Amino acid sequence: MFKFLGRNPFVLFYIVSGYILVFTLWWGYLLASKNEQAFSEKVELNRVAYEAQGNKMKYEDTDSYLKLFSKYERQKVMILGEGLFFLILQILGLLQVRSIFGKEIELAAQQRNFLHSITHELKSPLSSVKLSLETMLKRQLNPEQQGKLINNALGDVVRLESLVDNILFAAKIERDTHGFANEEVNLSDIVELVAAKFRDNKNGISIQTDVEEGIYYHTDQVGFTSVVMNLIENAIKYSRQDTAISVSLHQISGAIRLEVRDEGYGIPDTEKTKVFEKFYRIGSEDTRKTKGTGLGLFIVKRFVEIYKGKIELTDNSPAGSIFSLTFPG
Repeated sequence: MFKFLGRNPFVLFYIVSGYILVFTLWWGYLLASKNEQAFSEKVELNRVAYEAQGNKMKYEDTDSYLKLFSKYERQKVMILGEGLFFLILQILGLLQVRSIFGKEIELAAQQRNFLHSITHELKSPLSSVKLSLETMLKRQLNPEQQGKLINNALGDVVRLESLVDNILFAAKIERDTHGFANEEVNLSDIVELVAAKFRDNKNGISIQTDVEEGIYYHTDQVGFTSVVMNLIENAIKYSRQDTAISVSLHQISGAIRLEVRDEGYGIPDTEKTKVFEKFYRIGSEDTRKTKGTGLGLFIVKRFVEIYKGKIELTDNSPAGSIFSLTFPG
């Protein structure tokens, strides 16, 4: 039984909640019954005393009975009103507890997923670097083979560096919204440089750019670079092989608009708001094949919020997703 409750944490909550509500209704019923019983006993005692005095008028027609009945009605209304108010408060409180409990369970699951994915993300490149170095030590390789292994190792080191930077930046962007630079940055150059970095990818995905030259904006250069990298990297992860990713940057009516389009699997409508939550990743951690930590889109959203911008996620046609970021002029 305890194993069953462990697998279904809400079962115990529902049992306790049901007991509390039934217990409240039962006590409300008992209180109303006691009030009615007390009224009946008082009426009977007063009737006996009234008739013993030789009065011929029916007791229920006397002022004494009417006052007693009026008091009984007021008490009945009071019990009903206070009982309903208390019941509503209980229901609202239980719903609030259910919501908080659910969020805590969801956060715990996301943190477990994060630890699972971060372990894999760290172990994979480290193993690759170790293998490259061991191969170079144990075997006599020609310069071309050595160069290939070195390039592979450097690529894994860059991947590790990007992962660590993302984790540190996510921690910074969550706790400190005032520690970002506000300098004039050439956004056009940043977008072109970041896009060029991803053009040589293993999935044969082409990176196409449509960047207006000479777009400057007062922002944090490191932060904006991280935003562009995370958007393109996310698009690559969820794109099919040999498709295209389009990255555009334009200034429209004073506002700056960055857009990343992919031709991947798309994001269900039910997930469109959740993908920006910290640690959140689409699908199950046990069946998911894409790499990542669930921090990329969280960083993007927080950065846009800090600079009073707007982010939109829509479907691409015929397939894929469009991430649109707009910064005020």
